[in-house]
Amino acid sequence: MNALTIPVYETDRFAEKLQICFELQKSRSLICEHADTDLGLNYSSRYISAVPKHLRTHIRRIYFAIRKGDSPRLVGALIDLFLVLRGKGKALVNRVIDQAEPLLDKQTLSALRKFADTSDFRFIRSLPLEYSVLVNGSLSVSPQCFNPAQFEACA
Repeated sequence: MNALTIPVYETDRFAEKLQICFELQKSRSLICEHADTDLGLNYSSRYISAVPKHLRTHIRRIYFAIRKGDSPRLVGALIDLFLVLRGKGKALVNRVIDQAEPLLDKQTLSALRKFADTSDFRFIRSLPLEYSVLVNGSLSVSPQCFNPAQFEACA
């Protein structure tokens, strides 16, 4: 049994939570099915704020948000992935949008699909950005944060 399969039920189990974060960091798997969803989502958000170009962590964060059923955090994770890819990786973008579809409302889904088709960042500017760590910088320790006004320059 590794640390990814240890259930985290008590808040005083800091050492186990810390071990899970180390396991997530060294794991090569994109989908960590047995990892604690809340802890994985928080860890991956913080890791992305520090290392924005780590693609594997972006995908994990999206999967954790899907597994948790957290639509606002899913939108933030998708936007962060799109910002890092800067119009590249259309197949990956379409795949994650397809997998996220059940959790997204029609307006959000439409904006994400338009972005996927055109790579025009103006389509995602109207989306809720409060959980995008690269746009609002609430968790960021990196100078690589984005300002929503810069979306036009990215296109």
